[in-house]
Amino acid sequence: MAAEDVTNLSLHGSVLDKLGLLVTSGDVAPGHVLRIEDLEVRFRVSRTVIREAIRVLESMGLVTSRRRVGVIVAPPSAWHVFDPRVIRWRLDGDDRPAQLRSLSQLRRG
Repeated sequence: MAAEDVTNLSLHGSVLDKLGLLVTSGDVAPGHVLRIEDLEVRFRVSRTVIREAIRVLESMGLVTSRRRVGVIVAPPSAWHVFDPRVIRWRLDGDDRPAQLRSLSQLRRG
């Protein structure tokens, strides 16, 4: 693997974690439109890195993409709450007690 590929992977993971935490913590409200151009500037990364991170967030149900609109933050009811990354982000955010209760109920079941 080339050094550039390793750098892009680490950038992708870093941006993915930051965006995932922003969404799951509620810092970016459901229905809010994220613009790729704004994310490029905010995280100082290429459009490709942002698109890859958005693609992963979409697969987890955290966001949806619409042409000519942007990336829309999905409500918590659409999230794949048992995805390990979503669990980790929720545990790292202010929603930690609710996440722990939810995981405890799952274990009891």
